[in-house]
Amino acid sequence: MMPALADIYGRGFFAEWGKDHARYVRSAEIIVDILHDAFQPKRLVDLGAGCGVYTHLFKQKGSDVVAVDGVIPPPEFSYPFDVQVRDLTIPFKNPWGPFDLALCLEVAEHIPEEFSGVFLDNILQFSDRLILSAAQPNQEGHHHVNMRPKRYWVAQLAAKGFAYNRPATGKLLTALTAARPPYMWMIEQISVYEKSRAGRKDKLPFSVSSSGTP
Repeated sequence: MMPALADIYGRGFFAEWGKDHARYVRSAEIIVDILHDAFQPKRLVDLGAGCGVYTHLFKQKGSDVVAVDGVIPPPEFSYPFDVQVRDLTIPFKNPWGPFDLALCLEVAEHIPEEFSGVFLDNILQFSDRLILSAAQPNQEGHHHVNMRPKRYWVAQLAAKGFAYNRPATGKLLTALTAARPPYMWMIEQISVYEKSRAGRKDKLPFSVSSSGTP
């Protein structure tokens, strides 16, 4: 399990990355607009919800959202939303049923590598479609302890039966780049993964097979 989550993600973190951070919020608004247009999720799970910005924005568009995070943010820095407290490095069950879309943006780099397997098992239990982004190498930030190139996550997810959808990812990135959010780094690694169908040989980029073997 992650030690002292409330200390790592305390008031200082949320004061910086909370609802009053205008460039962060505006970037999230652009991301939500494009994701919602692309997928129209009726039910969405926001994994690593932070201050609740994505939960709040998707709810405004009519989605039923469950927000999961390891800590409850201070109310003065967050949107009004209910947080289901779960440590993503400890196995837990999904009591909320299936979702149209699982969202996990800029969370994976905060998870120490030794917990990556449990982390992925946790986030993959909610939906057959996952939208994931994670900081790449040298993208420094608060408690960035597992910065990896996209090919790492493609391989890890392929080994767990989720294939990288290159066409869908490309369409998203084209739209997101054209929208020019204030923080371009928030869109650079957004990727679409879908549960592989039985008997299907998914073609994956980066010389990664659907078994996850390079």
